[in-house]
Amino acid sequence: MNVHFKKFWVGLLAVCCTLSLAAQEKPAQKEVNVDELAIKEAERLADVLKLEDWQVFYADSILRHDYGALHEEVKELQLKNFTQQEVYQRVQDKWMEQADNALQKVFTAAQWKKYLKDGAGKRIREREKRKKERNERKD
Repeated sequence: MNVHFKKFWVGLLAVCCTLSLAAQEKPAQKEVNVDELAIKEAERLADVLKLEDWQVFYADSILRHDYGALHEEVKELQLKNFTQQEVYQRVQDKWMEQADNALQKVFTAAQWKKYLKDGAGKRIREREKRKKERNERKD
């Protein structure tokens, strides 16, 4: 597995764990820096996908917005004392889907194909599977 891919998911997992534990921690806990995570991921994508400067700019902007929105929505859930992991997973899926859709518009077809092979394809399939399972439970 790609080292950059592992670092990205370890970082994202750390964010999610930090966010889910934040309600249990003291208020003095260090705030997660979503801008820094977005910058690192944009740099990783630039390296892996050989992005042009303008693509890096858009990828960085997209990731900052969507990671920030994810972070804010998770904080709201924590303030409301939600404890079901599925609720947090649904929020993460929503924002990661939005990020992927926006990134697809910025990447060339070859870059998108490589992005999918770099792990995004698996994440998208897992997200779709969870969405399908939720929809089936509703029916």
